[in-house]
Amino acid sequence: MKGLIRAHRYLSCFVAPAMLFFAVSGAWQAFRLQEDAKDGSYVAPDLLKQLSLVHKAERLHGAAAAWFRTGQMALAMAFVATAILGIIMAFRVVRPTWLVWSWLAAGVLIPALLTLATRTG
Repeated sequence: MKGLIRAHRYLSCFVAPAMLFFAVSGAWQAFRLQEDAKDGSYVAPDLLKQLSLVHKAERLHGAAAAWFRTGQMALAMAFVATAILGIIMAFRVVRPTWLVWSWLAAGVLIPALLTLATRTG
């Protein structure tokens, strides 16, 4: 268990800054705060525009694109590993385990329902 905790701790420290950045930047992009309004009623701050460019890797070419995509893959694999380790630890620590199952189910069902709601509404 100590090895799981240690691995989770270090992987979490590695992925936490990116997770926070992508969560926050995804939130402002959901409301298109990085884009100027066509009628001029809103001018996006330059900082939001620049930070949002990271989501547009298709603008990169050659070695820069390869390095960027390699970094994305490394970060994604670390994030997946961290999540799996966290779930394993939860099953080993939390009693009763139905609580873990309930939160996992909610983590699947809520986004699924929100996705369905956007398709039908």
